Amino acid sequence: MGAVNKRICYVNPGINIRRPISFIMNLLKMKDYQISILTPREKSAIKREKTRHYDDFEGITLLTYPIWTKSSGFIWPIPTNLDFLRKAWKILKENDIIHVWVPFYPNTFIICLLKLLFFKKKKLILTMDTFPAYSFKVSSIFDILFKIYFKTVGKLPYIASNYIVIYGDSFVNYAKKSGVPKRKIRVFPTGINFNPKSSEENIRDLLNIGADEKIVLFVGLHNKRKGIDLIIKTANLLRNENIRFILIGDGPEREKSIKLISNLGLSEKVNFLGNRLDVHNFYNQADIFFFPSRGEGLPGVLMEAMIYQIPIVTSNIAGTTDLVDNLENGLLCEAEDYYCYAKSIKKLLQNERIRESFKKNGLNTIKTKFLWESNIKNFERIYLK
Repeated sequence: MGAVNKRICYVNPGINIRRPISFIMNLLKMKDYQISILTPREKSAIKREKTRHYDDFEGITLLTYPIWTKSSGFIWPIPTNLDFLRKAWKILKENDIIHVWVPFYPNTFIICLLKLLFFKKKKLILTMDTFPAYSFKVSSIFDILFKIYFKTVGKLPYIASNYIVIYGDSFVNYAKKSGVPKRKIRVFPTGINFNPKSSEENIRDLLNIGADEKIVLFVGLHNKRKGIDLIIKTANLLRNENIRFILIGDGPEREKSIKLISNLGLSEKVNFLGNRLDVHNFYNQADIFFFPSRGEGLPGVLMEAMIYQIPIVTSNIAGTTDLVDNLENGLLCEAEDYYCYAKSIKKLLQNERIRESFKKNGLNTIKTKFLWESNIKNFERIYLK
């Protein structure tokens, strides 16, 4: 069967489209694959809108269903009516390949279960971008629950899958601990398109940032896993430095974090800007990219920082270490060590030679290992096999 006849449906777990799904879909649609995506929408929304600067649904069949969730659509999306089951059955029946991201959400787990029970001959690819309780800690209670899940019903999606994709070598041991059969593991890094955009607006004028003030940028979900609390603690340590922290994104911790910043007297040092479609303006003008995440897949925002040649300070965890080599193209700190983050940010801002070295080496890392034009071939190989 040629590529032109391959029908692939991607199953996205949450409200925001996973970055790799967006890129893979839009690369393959230009190669004449028939692409669709099943993704939730907020219960109050009539249709699914773009939520990220990389979203592009043109030429892609978009199938949506309403969900209920306790945390603004970011975790535990629960379908609110039978429309989900109807569309789940439809995609399993009509597509040659189903590619599901993370099976421990109710919606994605159901897709895997339906495939296992009723569509055994269909090809199902499962991508595990993290292994909660193994590759990162959630909480004492949730870690126990996730381990119980992986040792019981969590085995069913693994059984249903033909291949299980992980993003980097740093995840191999965690995959095995969670029960992934070694024979099904495929280590496929994601990537980025090398098309940095020029600035269209001066963010210093927009936010009244002084010419000598340094910009430390964070882009991502505002929750504990991404380290939003660690950013605030770091900013508090650096409150007397001539630094402005710019935070782009949204999430369940955003409003709480804004109040905390105000209580700490840091409102003029930390700006929360919400989701934006002009992120390139901020990448172009940032001095440091700061990403103190506690748990990741292969962070696309670090790739973006590298192509825009921003020196990086991030956490020493699975996923980030597949991209960042300490003292080579960035600085790594243990995830909870905000004193190290503050020290590393100051070190970079004070040392132009190191900054320039990180810029050059980070760009080279992307060009040699993480361009989609090369890495997409891995995914195509298992689609067409």
